[in-house]
Amino acid sequence: MEQDFREVVITGATGGLGSDVISQLQRFAPASELGVSVRTPSKTVALSGAGIRVRHGDFNEPASLDRAFEGARRVLLISTRTPANTARFQEQRNAIDAAIRCGVEHIFYTSIVQRPGSLFDVAAGHHASEGYLASSGAAYTVLRNGQYIENLPTFLDPSVMTGDLALPQDGPTAWVSRIDLAEGIARLLLKDAPLPESALLTGSEALDFAAIADIASRALGRTITRRIISGDRFFAELTERGLAPPLAQSLATGFASRAAGELAVIDPTLQALLGRPLRRVADVLPELLARSRSAPAGARVAS
Repeated sequence: MEQDFREVVITGATGGLGSDVISQLQRFAPASELGVSVRTPSKTVALSGAGIRVRHGDFNEPASLDRAFEGARRVLLISTRTPANTARFQEQRNAIDAAIRCGVEHIFYTSIVQRPGSLFDVAAGHHASEGYLASSGAAYTVLRNGQYIENLPTFLDPSVMTGDLALPQDGPTAWVSRIDLAEGIARLLLKDAPLPESALLTGSEALDFAAIADIASRALGRTITRRIISGDRFFAELTERGLAPPLAQSLATGFASRAAGELAVIDPTLQALLGRPLRRVADVLPELLARSRSAPAGARVAS
């Protein structure tokens, strides 16, 4: 039987980043060259209808990944959101092994900006996955993705009504639009030239939450005042709002990471890939806040 070749297969295509990446790939490549690996194919009717190959793939079911990655030249492994570092590493190792078994020429893995020794509590699972890739013998690119601007409403939502932005100490962060990030990743996935083993993909400015509060104030037409609280208090407030403790802990340690300067570096790689200026917080946040105010209550963390 003739192999069903696909230039690129991406995982997690129903998540925030995955859906944005596949949308960008559709701009640059024929649908017949694209495939997705998803846990619930029924959620991707529009993709299959557009001619994109849709197959079931679960990082905890290696045999399903063999089928999902069959015939792929390049695979984008979008990191899972399993809270425990050991369990998340096992899932991602399963996906790396499957890609190698399927003869994938190049593996892309979405990681984080923070490096080993980070205060961010989920960093170890990412770094273990990076290390496994490096030792696997496969050709790979680690995508060190910056913090999404699209996640800011998660932190700003309570202050929209109260005017009080009470968060732990932070530091400058090179926030990046997920749309820009997705376009950059799509261009890398289709790039013919030699690919880097690592790409730091950040925004073009580094802002702390005091600066973000000023931008939100202008967007809302009312004053948002930045106030510093302890990480413990922040964790307690998040769990009181209904967030699962592992997610609350990740958000709290994310602030410790920012305060330590782990997310302040601005890198020109993404802007060079796109060949245009990147969207800034002031460009994106007003629409996000307007959308967030009309959305159902609850946690809004972009994936």
